[in-house]
Amino acid sequence: MHKFTKALAAIGLAAVMSQSAMAENLKLGFLVKQPEEPWFQTEWKFADKAGKDLGFEVIKIAVPDGEKTLNAIDSLAASGAKGFVICTPDPKLGSAIVAKARGYDMKVIAVDDQFVNAKGKPMDTVPLVMMARLKLANVRVRNCIKRCRNVAGMSKKAR
Repeated sequence: MHKFTKALAAIGLAAVMSQSAMAENLKLGFLVKQPEEPWFQTEWKFADKAGKDLGFEVIKIAVPDGEKTLNAIDSLAASGAKGFVICTPDPKLGSAIVAKARGYDMKVIAVDDQFVNAKGKPMDTVPLVMMARLKLANVRVRNCIKRCRNVAGMSKKAR
């Protein structure tokens, strides 16, 4: 489910681009803080699929720290990207990320971690895509319990 959300973030970013940008070979960045993690590998895979399906190129960049994050935005701009999806290594980088993106007239969507400003307040001007992890975990636990009861032949009342 989470990988689907990430693909939707990429789709959403593509949708907010201007029509002139859509006429070009549209490039979008997908920046993640831990690219070695299978979770992020899967997200990149689904972003690539969304790109193929919708006709845009995904530029994948690892951003494990603040310096690499800001350099990645420079690289995306140099390559002609119109925006990016980012799972930031540090939400406190929010103001710097947004300022850098605005300087290049790039769109930004945050995933998983909401940006915060210098005062530590959430930056609600940046679109945020999050997965309700606790809710998802709750659903999984309930489904597991249900399956266990079915296997054991137990009803809800026979706890």
